[in-house]
Amino acid sequence: MEEPERYTPPEDTGLSNEQVARRVRDGLTNEYAANTTKSYGRILWEHFFTFFNILNIALFLLLVFVGAYKDLVFMVIVTANFLVGIVQEFSAKRTLDKLALIVAARVRVIRNGAASSVRVGELVLDDVVELLSGNQIAADATLISGYLEVNESLISGESDVIAKHPGDFLYSGSFVVSGSARAKVERVGAENYANRISRTAKEQKRRKSELYSTLGNILKVISYIIIPVGVMLFYKQNVLLGILPDEAVVKTVAGLIGMIPEGLILMTSIAFVASVIFLAHDKTLVQDMYGIETLARVDIICLDKTGTLTEGKVRFEKLIPLAEGDMEEILQNFCGAVSDENAAINAIRERFPAANEWQAQAIIPFSSERKYSGVSFAGRGTYLLGAANILFPHGQEALKKQEGEIAADGGRVLLLAHSKNAPEGNALPEGLTPLAFLLLADRVREGTRETLEYFDRYDVEIKIISGDHPRTVAYIAQQSGVKGAARYVDASTLKTQEELAAATAEYTVFGRVSPAQKKQMVELLRAQDKKVAMMGDGVNDVLALKAADCSVAVASGSDAAKNVSDIVLMDSGLSHLLHVVEDGRKIINNIQRVATLFITKTVYSVLLALATLFLFESAYPFTPLQLVVTSFVTIGAPSFFLALEPQYDRIRGKFTRNVLEKSLPGGLTVTVAIILANYLVPLLAATPAELAAMCVYLSVAGSLWVLVKVSVPFTWIRKAVLIGMIGLFALGVIFLHDFFEIAPLTPPQIVFVAAMCAAMPLLLLFFEWLAKKAFASLEKRRMGKKMIGRIDALDEE
Repeated sequence: MEEPERYTPPEDTGLSNEQVARRVRDGLTNEYAANTTKSYGRILWEHFFTFFNILNIALFLLLVFVGAYKDLVFMVIVTANFLVGIVQEFSAKRTLDKLALIVAARVRVIRNGAASSVRVGELVLDDVVELLSGNQIAADATLISGYLEVNESLISGESDVIAKHPGDFLYSGSFVVSGSARAKVERVGAENYANRISRTAKEQKRRKSELYSTLGNILKVISYIIIPVGVMLFYKQNVLLGILPDEAVVKTVAGLIGMIPEGLILMTSIAFVASVIFLAHDKTLVQDMYGIETLARVDIICLDKTGTLTEGKVRFEKLIPLAEGDMEEILQNFCGAVSDENAAINAIRERFPAANEWQAQAIIPFSSERKYSGVSFAGRGTYLLGAANILFPHGQEALKKQEGEIAADGGRVLLLAHSKNAPEGNALPEGLTPLAFLLLADRVREGTRETLEYFDRYDVEIKIISGDHPRTVAYIAQQSGVKGAARYVDASTLKTQEELAAATAEYTVFGRVSPAQKKQMVELLRAQDKKVAMMGDGVNDVLALKAADCSVAVASGSDAAKNVSDIVLMDSGLSHLLHVVEDGRKIINNIQRVATLFITKTVYSVLLALATLFLFESAYPFTPLQLVVTSFVTIGAPSFFLALEPQYDRIRGKFTRNVLEKSLPGGLTVTVAIILANYLVPLLAATPAELAAMCVYLSVAGSLWVLVKVSVPFTWIRKAVLIGMIGLFALGVIFLHDFFEIAPLTPPQIVFVAAMCAAMPLLLLFFEWLAKKAFASLEKRRMGKKMIGRIDALDEE
């Protein structure tokens, strides 16, 4: 490929409009396919090309081949499931794509001598870009002027801060910790370093969904047995029992359809997608759908103070002089020299408008690692602005005590200090003397206390980790209603990993925490087998956000924080986090109940297929048409309502075991009832059609009893669903019994069915007791522990 013509634009003017237009025509823009949502084609592909869809199509063709057209009704349900899933996910994609545009990162460029803001994808080769603290570098570039401190951990894994001077190369995907500069774009789009290493610039944590992994593993087990069982069923019915091939095909198809939980994945997808759409309307952008589920399982939420508990609108309160001097003139020239853009310096700059009367010789930009900024002026010495314990790590105990007393009122305290000497390297200049305390204030966000009370009520622990003075952080935590806010510690005093680990377990509030310590704290909590969420807004939170099980950023935060997060809160309100947790819990609790209904049918379908192979001297008891009506009234319709019902209880236990402990008893109850009906055929003088009708009644009754079990405690919605399904089935039997091939029963057969329906609750209780005892017994035995471990592992694979 021919190398494009390169431009060397002056940093003050940048590219001309004509040059930009030429770059766009040549395709030399920074556009790159890195959407947070799937393409429409991929959605269609994933919904259509599944093992069970292909199997359903094969069964459909078999029924067409033997002319059993009436039994093709099951494909209406399959097709409806497919279409509903597609429509829902398309709708979610449109909503999320619109929301993503609002929070999409933008870059300041110099074009035609003027600065403007463009989307990252609108950058072109040789553009001149302006970079400030908090920006993520959007394209490989060379620094032209200025000075930056850059963190390349998102692409290299190393969290060290690297100084960048004019002529140094800037890698896309890294982010600016401090400083300001201009740079020329050297590579765009797919040629960028971050894109060449598979988009690790964003390092999206594509952790597997426990819910989907569990359901996928259950379906995998079914897929292993369904084909062999189908072949054996046909052989038994056609060859051994002498049933005509056409009827044997219909009965075999019925057996296989019963085993397929065709709507389970669909209902799970609908629940997730509905949640994504709801959260989008609630001003929450879900960048990783499974982040909803992870957040619902969290045990601990780590919060930064500024921008999360507080509004992040820092304002200057007062100046407390500690020495003689014109503090107004000092601070005005200080603000004029530094190029930092953060809440604290902006608040000071608003009170002390920038002036450029003094000549700056060296500028030290603020960084979260260094925790101070500074300027060396010609003939005037060096002025530093930061925390007292950072500027005076040794001595000045009275000064630090005074700082703590001021901070106890909830304000953020900065110390202005002066030295006649210039700093050497990263060391503080010698001869520093304190000049004044600057007190800044921020307000607690509205609704924060209610949100934190909710988390406490549902046993979610809160940790506040901030770079501010621990007494300031503790005060804000108390004002916010954080439980245990009086337990605080200065993280700068924790020198070893052991000390940090002990403090992480003991304290609730942490002040003067470095970015590396935030990450270590999250990792220590996760090492205790805790699910940890991290919420932050700044560059100093990025490492911790990456390390957490679920990461949450705010739209007003830094590009780097938003880019690594699973969830972005559009208006930064903490109350929206509560909605995400509630929706995640709703999904998991409801899908657990829905899965119980689906797996109950799968259990008795598999057991009845095995009974047909090895116990019965008759064909499989159902036809595909009969399974449609039983599935619809006991699974399809109820699960649609149950999957979207509010249910915010804490997630307890393992998903697989919770489902199996309820579905196995239900499946066994139906199986026992139908086996008994088969063995009592001579006594009841039942024809094959009457036996099939009794099996329909028994399967519906058993499944409805399971529906009763998963609906406890009853709400008006659950009562309405149960009564509605019983009524719907009754109407189907009365008016459509010929279509569904449900034969009328004789009085003795009715008595038998009624007796079995009445006995089913007792059978259910017996099998539930047996299932719990079996699981408990397995846990006590060596081999049993391995089996339990494999069952629990289904939730984690």
